[in-house]
Amino acid sequence: MPALLIAILLLAVSLARGASNVTGIDPVDNYCSRLYHQSTVKNKTLYIDGGLEVFVAQNNNGTLEGARVLGYNTDLIEVDLTSSWDWKQNISISAVSEKPNPRTGADPPVVVRGALYAGGRSDSSIYQYGGTVSYANTSFPGFQKPTSSQYALWSYNTSNGSWDQFDVTLGAEYRPAGGAYAEATDQELAFYLNGYINNGTSNDLENSDDLLRYLDGLIVIDTRTQMATNISTSSLVNFPRVKGGMVYIPGIGPKGILVAVGGVTKPANDGSASNEGTYVPFDEIDIFDISSVFEGDDNGIWYAQKASGDIPDGRTDFCLVAVSAKDNSSHNIYMYGGRGANALYDEIYVLSIPSFTWTKISEGKSPRYGHTCHLVGNRQMLTVGGALSDDLSTCDWEYRGVAIYDMSTLTWGSVYNASASDYAVPAKINQVIGGGPNGNATKKTPLDGFSTPELASFFYPPAINDSASAPQSKPTKLSKGAIAGIAIGSVAGAAILSAALLYFRQRQQAAAEARRAAEAEEAEKDIFMETAWRNNGDRVELGSSTNRQTRVSAHEIDGSHVREIPGS
Repeated sequence: MPALLIAILLLAVSLARGASNVTGIDPVDNYCSRLYHQSTVKNKTLYIDGGLEVFVAQNNNGTLEGARVLGYNTDLIEVDLTSSWDWKQNISISAVSEKPNPRTGADPPVVVRGALYAGGRSDSSIYQYGGTVSYANTSFPGFQKPTSSQYALWSYNTSNGSWDQFDVTLGAEYRPAGGAYAEATDQELAFYLNGYINNGTSNDLENSDDLLRYLDGLIVIDTRTQMATNISTSSLVNFPRVKGGMVYIPGIGPKGILVAVGGVTKPANDGSASNEGTYVPFDEIDIFDISSVFEGDDNGIWYAQKASGDIPDGRTDFCLVAVSAKDNSSHNIYMYGGRGANALYDEIYVLSIPSFTWTKISEGKSPRYGHTCHLVGNRQMLTVGGALSDDLSTCDWEYRGVAIYDMSTLTWGSVYNASASDYAVPAKINQVIGGGPNGNATKKTPLDGFSTPELASFFYPPAINDSASAPQSKPTKLSKGAIAGIAIGSVAGAAILSAALLYFRQRQQAAAEARRAAEAEEAEKDIFMETAWRNNGDRVELGSSTNRQTRVSAHEIDGSHVREIPGS
């Protein structure tokens, strides 16, 4: 029956478009809904890759006609962000066919729950990492079987449209799916937190139908060299975790921080698909010091901080966007949507840092999960895709698959403003953390204080007082003859005194600089020893598992209820 439905849909599409398009279904023109995709923004273009998609025979500006079928987005979708648009009227959105790697002939993977990274600012490529094959509809024309996890990293050159693949197994053995991902484009670093393996992440696991194993590790990818490193996350309280969120905040600490929230967690040695774990509480915030990546410690440095305020209920499949006040007195992480144990959410919460305070902004009646979102146009949150209910035959009322939320006025709309003004902290947040639109937050510490002095120093580094720390040399006494010479006021004596004072001052400055250099070297050693002490123990390595995950049979969408795809 699914094959017949697809045939009917393909026929309807071909009749609507003409004979030249009989080979496929367009993910833009035949869009009904999309979820579990990966997306990124680079050079004012939104790129959407992979994901599950429900296709409809005709979508005429939201007027839907004909059959609907669940399948896969096999194209790379591009949305132009160089100029303003209204998604109801004049948005520029197109689909580009994903061509095989010209070096190997291999097709780019069609996956769900992976990551898409923008790469460095001078890099013309974007990067797909991880993800799993969904078995939601194996009769769909775009279905691909799992490939080897050896090539979990792919690149797409936005200049010439070519794909390439990279072997990162030396630093990251598995192809993970369902992990949280973030990126420091200014440092050309991409991050992927934990995730899972199942029967869709690798061809050697294809028959492990009951496998759902959560992975240890924060994968750090250098997008400049296409090299990966796995940093253990065994020091986290809630690890490993999946389906949560993570953002990068620059300017905090030596090289910025990662902030991870939410998701579900279970032990790494539990590979059963019947147990998806427990929710990670939102009053427990995890912070990663990016500079620790460069200190040669396999574990890195993580901090756990308690949050207060309007604590959200446990959930997965939400999206996060971070934006900072103009004076950096607060960094506000907006969380939208998601799904819980028995609920789907249309809520927006904001986590304000450094007070680590949650503020509930709004609650609506149009839930969304499995979507992504991005900061665009200075102050706008661009949301991409997502499902509205467990019944996937419900088409997205945002019939172009995107929407805009102004994070300053706290309003939804269909208009993207390419030249919007800078972010202004909204009054609803200022009422909680103090200050005004430009910042000046007065609540600058967590309710019960920072968890460690080291974390506090990231936000409030101790001031360096050169005059206090410099060694105080005793002034050298001059001889009576010299004093007499000065008293006479001879030009020669004045010159000698000036030279002497300059000499003594230079000696004092040199001594002070030597002292500061010695203190810095000693502090660096202390940090290294403290890091080693905190992460005492060997790096956790995962063994093999023979557990299995239930494979989901193909679903035909004809208006009947379709439950969530487990592990998708």
